[in-house]
Amino acid sequence: MTSIKLGRCPDKIATMPKEPHFTPESMLSLLGIRPGALAPTALIPGPKERSQKLLASLEGAKKVFSFLDYEMHVGSHQGKKVTVGNGGRYAPDTAITTDILCAGGVESLIRLGSCGALQEGIRVGDLIIVTGAARGEGTSRYYVPENFSTVSHPDLVRALTEAAESLKLRYHLGRVYTTDALFQETGEFMDELTQQRISGIDMVTSAFLTVAQVRNKKAGALLAVSDECWNGKKGFRDPLFLQCEENMMEVGLRAIHLLDPK
Repeated sequence: MTSIKLGRCPDKIATMPKEPHFTPESMLSLLGIRPGALAPTALIPGPKERSQKLLASLEGAKKVFSFLDYEMHVGSHQGKKVTVGNGGRYAPDTAITTDILCAGGVESLIRLGSCGALQEGIRVGDLIIVTGAARGEGTSRYYVPENFSTVSHPDLVRALTEAAESLKLRYHLGRVYTTDALFQETGEFMDELTQQRISGIDMVTSAFLTVAQVRNKKAGALLAVSDECWNGKKGFRDPLFLQCEENMMEVGLRAIHLLDPK
């Protein structure tokens, strides 16, 4: 037990338990989710429109639960049971959905997202298979100390790499930096990240990987490059990026068949 002095009552002491007052398990109970309702493997994009495209590739997909703007479905792809849902666009909501998925029995999680490229030669339409992440967002500090090493699980890196190679797609292995402040990315800051050999920058991945690591689950991330930060090119509407989104989803679907049967 930890004792904390109340600011409004300095002469009194309140004791608070170290455990959170509300847990992912509590949320699942409130949502009426039964143990085993989620598939052990999950493909988790950020936006709902991307998860809807994934659902079109599944057989027998059924919504397991929804809360706020987030939905999780379970279906099968070529006989492999899989969970698909929109996991959040930013670090805080991603941490919530990732915690819920982990508590719900998901063992292997693959994020399908987008990022800006920081290294010359990584172009719009390329894929980045994330090996690890630098935590520039504020959410993960509630889970881990500053010296914690946020990394992708090697099984996920291997599966994503094999899947990308089988489709003969252009990809890069590398670390990404996750930020909370899109409009505070100065040129000097981006140059510093480039010098540190960071491959890309986004607003989700480090929180996603960190929560999965803390919960002892396997996690990896595959990112479609939408911008070339190293030369200022913005490509969110570039046909190469739009095609890369489609490629990314196909890689994710192939990768789940390269993981352990569990």
